[in-house]
Amino acid sequence: MTKILCIEDERFLREDIVEEMADAGYQVIQACDGREGLEMIVEHKPDLVVSDISMPNMSGSELVVRLRSDFPQFADMPVIFLSALADRNDVLDGVRMGADDYLTKPIDYEMLIAKVEASLRQSDRMVKRKEQEQAKLCKKLNHDNELEDFEFRWPEMQSRRIVLVGRSDKGLWHIQRLLEELGHDVQVFTSGRAYLDKIENKKLKADLALLWFHSDDMQAIMIPRMAADKSIPSILIVPEDLYKPGMSIERGGFLEALGLPLEDEQLVDKIKYWTEFGAAA
Repeated sequence: MTKILCIEDERFLREDIVEEMADAGYQVIQACDGREGLEMIVEHKPDLVVSDISMPNMSGSELVVRLRSDFPQFADMPVIFLSALADRNDVLDGVRMGADDYLTKPIDYEMLIAKVEASLRQSDRMVKRKEQEQAKLCKKLNHDNELEDFEFRWPEMQSRRIVLVGRSDKGLWHIQRLLEELGHDVQVFTSGRAYLDKIENKKLKADLALLWFHSDDMQAIMIPRMAADKSIPSILIVPEDLYKPGMSIERGGFLEALGLPLEDEQLVDKIKYWTEFGAAA
């Protein structure tokens, strides 16, 4: 059974979270602060951690820093933050330091379970990918001992100026890192209105825009309708916790509407098509 650690200093809230996740079929252990949580991680090796940020003795951000720096055996263990709206900067700091996702209080338990499921699926894919890479490496080593020829290379692409518009999210950051690895010039807007202002004032030049389903202040589907300048081809990206297989996505004013998850190889193929044909349209 999947084991989840809940770290929360408010006892009644912690008990509610534990009960909801237990009802969802998970084995749940709990801790009252980051220091106890770190001890529980080392002892019980949970599959995922749900943690508050502001706590006595050790905060959630401090926990993630310790975990990622001092305990490499837990480097791939997903961590989901729970935060008050006032903790937004703490959330961003924590995610940049290694947390995987966050949920604001008061807690929407249905959304929490969805984020837990999505993080576990992503973690499982990472484990399987590492196993596949290790199997490929072993096969290559058995064939010959020359590692120089064993190197995966992304396809070469013409560098493009690409805009990402959306709320801070691990999936969006993953796409940003992938675009940068492919050699593209990437600019990020967390505010849809700020992006629109740049367009309307003719202060933004880009070959392509990838619009996350939500920005901090508006849904992406509203942006093409409000943009006076339609010269930047736009792609709608629906994140994993909102997209369901078989879900119909209205393209609207978008070049394409895409639901996640996708394997990196599939996403790279999409990016290659968008940058070579969509950006030239």
